[in-house]
Amino acid sequence: MAPWVFYQVVARIGDMPTAGTERGKTKRGKTKRYYDKRERVIDVAVELFSKSGYAGTGVQDIGDAAGLARGALYYYIGSKDALLAEIHDRVMDPLLAESEAIAGLDVGVETRLRLLSESLLWQILNRQDHVWVFSHEYRQLQGQYRTLFREKRQRFEGHIRQVLADGQDQGLLRTQDLELTTLAFLNLHNYTYQWLGGRQDLQVETLAGFYCDIFFNGILTEPRGAGLVDQDLAQGRAALDAMRDAQPDCSEASKAAVRVTSPASSARFIA
Repeated sequence: MAPWVFYQVVARIGDMPTAGTERGKTKRGKTKRYYDKRERVIDVAVELFSKSGYAGTGVQDIGDAAGLARGALYYYIGSKDALLAEIHDRVMDPLLAESEAIAGLDVGVETRLRLLSESLLWQILNRQDHVWVFSHEYRQLQGQYRTLFREKRQRFEGHIRQVLADGQDQGLLRTQDLELTTLAFLNLHNYTYQWLGGRQDLQVETLAGFYCDIFFNGILTEPRGAGLVDQDLAQGRAALDAMRDAQPDCSEASKAAVRVTSPASSARFIA
């Protein structure tokens, strides 16, 4: 599939049906007005959750903002948990569709990674409230919603890992640990939404190019020799160890806890 075909066949989030709409197509008696109203309720919930948090927003708050009584509200959303799951689907489903299409493109590894970066950043830049809820409130998902969310996350990460594995097979990568490489790629993108408000000049393609240049090439104009770096590191680590030893609460137990902390929880867009 050529790159230009990819952008024709993969719809952006604004043009894609939500998970609820897809399921609703099999149900009789639901009209366009129903689905329009349902989308409006989800929009209202995104705004409230992003301002007050999931736990700090009650069903009554959502109903009042949407102009619906409690009974009517449940008719459109089913439950507050289902509503949160729909918000996550608005971010996750387009990412899955696009990442699957990108991974299967007949183009180079660098191009596919660049497109994966653009796909992820498109969601972050264009759906900032959704991404805030997505990143902060996923732990509130319970039962089948949490299980499905994790499955989708794993599939998305798998598409990135697949492209990296292709690069490894072609001898293009120096790194051998594909899991850490995948997490490093995600970690370049994940917290963009937290500082994006101060850089309204940035566009998806520009920021993806910046991130991927760092990911592919690093930031040094000329890498230093390993021996020189090791000497400097030894000196710097010794200074840091001395500073940490002087801290009154820096016990061996706390040091050990830091050492065993998994990098995955902070690196994943959706941990």
